[in-house]
Amino acid sequence: MQSVLRSLAVLEAVSEMQPIGLSRLARALDLPKATVSRILKTLEFAGWVAPDGEPGDVRWTITARALSVGAHVMNQVDLRELARPIITELGRETDENIHLSVPDGTMLVLIDKVSSSRPVQTVSQIGERAPMHLTASGWAFLSRLDPDAVDAYLPEHLEAADKSTIVDRRQLTEELAVVRERGYAINPGRWRSDVSAIGAPIVDRSGKPLGAISISMPSYRLTPDIHEPYGNLVRSATEKLGAQL
Repeated sequence: MQSVLRSLAVLEAVSEMQPIGLSRLARALDLPKATVSRILKTLEFAGWVAPDGEPGDVRWTITARALSVGAHVMNQVDLRELARPIITELGRETDENIHLSVPDGTMLVLIDKVSSSRPVQTVSQIGERAPMHLTASGWAFLSRLDPDAVDAYLPEHLEAADKSTIVDRRQLTEELAVVRERGYAINPGRWRSDVSAIGAPIVDRSGKPLGAISISMPSYRLTPDIHEPYGNLVRSATEKLGAQL
C-alpha cells in the first residue's frame, strides 16, 4: 500500500511541477532520492512519465497516457451533463427510475439516475456495477458493437443469475440481433427476478456505442402493453443524446 501511495504522490508531483529533476522532486516529497528514482523508472516503464534532457540534467514530465485516462473521465462528465435534462424528461414521462450507464470491462457502471416518485420502486446507487450480459443496458450496448468485438465485453463464462438468464453465447447473439433491429432491449427480470428494465444504446455520430439509458421498474409493472411505448421513449431519448455528442 505504501509503495502504491508513494508512486501516486510522485506522479501527481511531476504533473504539478514538470519538468522537474530528481533532486528537487525528492525534496518536495521528502523522500530519499533512491526511492524516487526507482518509482520514476517504474512509471517510465509503465508509460506514465518520460525523462528529458542530457545525462546529469534530466527533467521528468508526464506523458500523454495521463491525458488518455483523463479524457475517459471527462467523457463521462460531459455525457452526464448532456444526458441530465434528457433522463429527467424520461423520468417525468414514465415515473420510473431512469439509469445512465457506461461500460467498464465486462460490467456497466451507473453514473447518473433519476428516481421515481412511486412508493414501490427499484433500488440503485451511483457507482453500482452490473454484469453486461445480464442487463437491458448491457444488451443495448452490446447490440451496437461489431459481432467480433462483443466477446471483449463478456466474461469467459456467462454465469446464470436466474433460471431465465441467457448463458449460451449463440442465444445471446440472437438476442442482440433482435435488440439491434428493434432499437431497445427488454429485460424481464433475468438478473434479479423482481427488477426489470427497458434500455437503449447511446451511440455517437460514428456509430460507436458509449453507454445506455434504461427505464428500471419492479417486474410486476413491466407488462407487455408498455414494452413498445416505453421502448420507443427510451430509444428516442438515446437518439436525442447521441445527436448532441
